[in-house]
Amino acid sequence: MIRMDDPKVTVGIPTFNRAHWLRDSIESVLAQSYTRFHIIVADNASTDETPDVVRSFGDPRITYVRSEHNLGPVANMNRLIGLADTKYFVILPDDDFFYPGYLEAAVGLFEQFDNLGVVHSAFNHVDARARVIGRIDPVRCRSRMMIEQSDRLLERLMVSGAWLCFASIMYRTDALIATGGLHEDLGHFCDRHMWMQLALHWDFGYLARPLVGQRDHAQEISWKIVKEHGLEPNTPEASRLYAELALQRRMNFIDTAGLEPERADRLRALATLQSIVDLAHAQLPSRDVASRLARLARAYPRILSRPAFWRLVAAQSGARRVRALLSGGPTTTGRHGQVSP
Repeated sequence: MIRMDDPKVTVGIPTFNRAHWLRDSIESVLAQSYTRFHIIVADNASTDETPDVVRSFGDPRITYVRSEHNLGPVANMNRLIGLADTKYFVILPDDDFFYPGYLEAAVGLFEQFDNLGVVHSAFNHVDARARVIGRIDPVRCRSRMMIEQSDRLLERLMVSGAWLCFASIMYRTDALIATGGLHEDLGHFCDRHMWMQLALHWDFGYLARPLVGQRDHAQEISWKIVKEHGLEPNTPEASRLYAELALQRRMNFIDTAGLEPERADRLRALATLQSIVDLAHAQLPSRDVASRLARLARAYPRILSRPAFWRLVAAQSGARRVRALLSGGPTTTGRHGQVSP
């Protein structure tokens, strides 16, 4: 295997039948201002022009590996993790791309802080032609960068509706390998479980500017999830499905992480609160939202100190209902759906 410039970063590109976008992804890596990288393209038995696209570059920094049969997306990404032999590692989906300064900024932050297991960034949602639809900021940050310490990071991952952008994440390779990679048995959201495992032991660095373009199109995994459940994307039913699946992933992590009981309970309460917030946004009837909030407060009384709890109560027409349920009193439904104790 020919190497150039003693690479510090492996960029793994998993691909299957997306030759038309794969070229853009590879070109975005080759155009980086930081040049100490190696690209591995893991072709999951494509039947299109993928091999020809990779060969057309003729660049010794690109290694092409091909499966004889389709391994599935998770197994293909785990294969890339197993092939990474540099200090840092990125998985770049074949339909996404880097902006020119991404690698330099991410490596630069890693080199400043030895306690980082992950560096990620803001990103742009783009359409099929790479035109920007909107900017996404997974972390609220008033400066150009920030470091999220492990304890607070885990709590944010319980309550954040904005997860990380897969393509924007650079990993410390040893830390990633120690998690065991992506667990296929956890389904489509296995990446979230892996990020939470990393947050148990490592801090995360965040770059508060869009350094990656993530395509928003009908072939995204998120669309496939709802189709598998017989639902249509961008519907309340699909949003409720996401909320339930996200809660399952969080609870599974908490149950298997070996946390101290008090800490585990705090994280369960936060995860449950976030699921209720998500369900409220997905147009779950206010009566059901109020009932869930009341059950949460009875199970985890400390959740009453969280402003997010009371913001949700205030946003619901059933605020009086929540108070009544908390006090154990009866409720009745008024003329306009209002509930009175």
